[in-house]
Amino acid sequence: MKSFKNASRVFVVGLGLWAFGSAIAIADEGMWMINNLSARTDSILRSMGLELTHEQLYSATHPSLNDAIVNFGGFCSGVVVSDQGLVFTNHHCGFDAVQSHSTPENDYLTDGFFAKRLKDELPNEGLYVDFHLRTIDVTETLRALDSERSAEAVKLVENGLRDSVNGIFAVITPYHRGLRYYMSVYQRFTDVRLVFAPPQCLGKHGGDTDNWMWPRQTCDFSVFRIYTDKQGRPAEFSKDNIPLKPKNHARISLHGYQPGTFCMTLGYPGSTNRYLSSYGTESTMRNVNAVRVQVRGVKQDIMKKAMASSDALRIMYSSKYAASSNYWKYSIGQNEALTKLNVIEEKRETEKAVSQGLLDSLRNEYADNDKNQFMMSMIEESFIQGSDILQIALISLLKMMRNETDDTKLHKTLEKEYKDIDIETDKAIFAAMIRNYREKVERNYWPDFLHNIDSRYGGDVDRYSDDIYKTSVFTDREKILAVSKTEELLADEISSISFDVLMCMMDHSPSMAIDSLERELLLCLQKADPNHEFYPDANSTLRMSYGIVDGYTSEGTDGTCYTLPQSLIDKNVDYPDNSDYALLPSVRKWFMKGNFGKRYKDTRSGDMQLCFLSTNDITGGNSGSGMFDGKGRLIGLAFDGNWEAMSGDLKFDDNLQRCIGVDIRYVLSVIENYGKAKRLIKELSFE
Repeated sequence: MKSFKNASRVFVVGLGLWAFGSAIAIADEGMWMINNLSARTDSILRSMGLELTHEQLYSATHPSLNDAIVNFGGFCSGVVVSDQGLVFTNHHCGFDAVQSHSTPENDYLTDGFFAKRLKDELPNEGLYVDFHLRTIDVTETLRALDSERSAEAVKLVENGLRDSVNGIFAVITPYHRGLRYYMSVYQRFTDVRLVFAPPQCLGKHGGDTDNWMWPRQTCDFSVFRIYTDKQGRPAEFSKDNIPLKPKNHARISLHGYQPGTFCMTLGYPGSTNRYLSSYGTESTMRNVNAVRVQVRGVKQDIMKKAMASSDALRIMYSSKYAASSNYWKYSIGQNEALTKLNVIEEKRETEKAVSQGLLDSLRNEYADNDKNQFMMSMIEESFIQGSDILQIALISLLKMMRNETDDTKLHKTLEKEYKDIDIETDKAIFAAMIRNYREKVERNYWPDFLHNIDSRYGGDVDRYSDDIYKTSVFTDREKILAVSKTEELLADEISSISFDVLMCMMDHSPSMAIDSLERELLLCLQKADPNHEFYPDANSTLRMSYGIVDGYTSEGTDGTCYTLPQSLIDKNVDYPDNSDYALLPSVRKWFMKGNFGKRYKDTRSGDMQLCFLSTNDITGGNSGSGMFDGKGRLIGLAFDGNWEAMSGDLKFDDNLQRCIGVDIRYVLSVIENYGKAKRLIKELSFE
C-alpha cells in the first residue's frame, strides 16, 4: 500500500505541482471539473489507475459516466444504477422523504421501507434530481457584454438555453472568486419516488456519536426512482408517469477493493474556501463556526426534549434535528482541526509572498467588519434558521419582494410545511433564540422588534412570545390555510418581525471590499506561481476527486481501511445505554447469523466489508456521490469525512483527509438479504 501511494506522489512532485499553504501538491487533493481536465491531471489519473477514456468519463454528445450522476434535491448527490431510473443516494439524503411518509403507525424511519411494486413507490413533493448536460466557459461572453457581474447579463445568457418543456435550464457560476465564469446546463426531473430505505439503526447507525468519525458501520443509503411522462419528458407526479430511461447508468462491481485501489468520486460538493486568507480563516472560526455551535446547541436542546416526549414529535423533528446537528458538530471539529494543524500560521507563511499593502488592507477590512460578520451569523442562526414559523414568514416576504409569489401554490406549500411543526416546540425555540440573541449581540445590532420587547413588554421575552403565538395567523394552521392571497400575510406581526430582520441585515451587511481583496489575493498567488494548476473551489457544480483506498493512523484508529460486522455488534454490546448503537431485534439477528450472501463477501478476505476509507477530496454536498474504481464501476457511496481533518473546507491535509464510504456490497446485501427486495437487484448491471 505505502509503496504504491508514495510512488504516485513522487510522480506528482515530478510534475512540479504546488498546493496553497504547502510545498507540494498531492494527487488526492482537488475537486476537478470533468469537462475541463488538463493533460497534466489526465496523466496523474492514468498513473493512478483510471482506465476510462475522457469521452467515457464525460461527453456532451455521447453517453458517459457523467450521465449517471445526479444532483439530488440541490443538497446531495446520487447515482443512477439501472435502465429504469433507479437512483442510489445516502440515507441521510433521503431522510426527509422517509420522515415525511412516516407515522407512529407506519414508522418507516425506525423499520425501513420497501415498495414491493412500482405502484407502491412513494412520491415526494418538491424533491427533484438534476442531470448535468454540459458546461461552457462564458467568461469572455460576459465581458463582451461589458457587464461581467451584472445579474441582468447573467440572466440573459442563462435564458438563452432554457427549455421548460424538457426541463432544461442553465446556471452561470463564478469560479476562482469570479476570475472566470462557467455556465452549466442541466435537465431537471421532478417526479422522484421513494423505493427503499433501510431501518434507521442501519442507515443512521452511530447517529450523532459517530457522525464525522471513523471507524464506521453505517449503511448510509436509500433508493429512489425517477419518473417521466410517456414521452420521456420531465413531469410533475402522475399515476400515468413511467420510469425514466436514462442516457446511461452506472455498472456495479462486486470485486471490491484493497489498500491502494484507485478510487474516484463524482458528485456535487457544496463549497470550499481553500484560498481564503489567514484573516478570513480567523473570522470564519470566530464569527461563523463558534456562532453556529453556540446557537444550534440552544435550539437542539429544545428539539431533543420535544422528541423524547412522544413518538409523534420524534418523527416530526427527526429530520430537522439531524440537519441542524450535522453542521453543528462539523463546526466544532473544523475549529479544533484548524487550531491543531496550525492552519492560520501556515497561511500567514504563504502570504509573505504577497505585498504587505494588500495584507494590511485585508486585515483592516476584516477588523472593521468583525461585528457585522458576527451579527450576520447570529441573525442567520437565530432567525433565518430559527423557528419554523419565522422561516415561513421570511420566505413569504422574500418572495413578495422578488415578485415570485404564486397564490395558487401557497396553500400546497403551507400545508406541507405545517405538517411538521409543533407550535409549542416552535414557540420555545422562538423565545430561546430571542433571549440568546439579546444576550450575545450589542443593542445597536438588534432588529427593531427586539427593542419593542423592552418598550412594550418590559423585556419579558416569554410574555412577548406568548402574545405573538396567540395572535399571529402564521401560528394557526387553519387560519393560514384560509388566507387567499400572500399579500394578506404582510399585515401580520410575524411578517413585521421578518421585515425587521431583513432590514437589520441590509443595514449591517459586511463590506463588499472583502470579496474584492480576497479575489486580489488569489490572483497574486496565481501570478506568483504560473506553472501551478489551481483547482477551483467547490461551488455546487459537478466535480471529480480521485485518490486511493487507504486508512490512516491517529488516536483511536489503527490504519485499517474497512470495517467488519463484528465491529457493529461490539458497539451494540459495549454501549448498551447509547441509543445510537441500538439495533432492531431483526437486524441484530441478521448480523449474528451472518446471512449476508456469499456473492457480497470479499473474495480475497472472505469477509463482509461494511464501510471503507479513501483519500478522495470531498465536502458537504458530496453525500451520495458514487465511488468508482479505475474501470468506472461503482464500489461505494461517499457519506462522510473524518474528524481529524475537519479543516478540509479551508485546508486539505494529505496525511489525515479521508472520505468515508459505504461498500456497495453492504448496500446490496441489506437490499437483498435483509430487505428481501430482490426485484431491485434484478434491475442492476454487474461487471
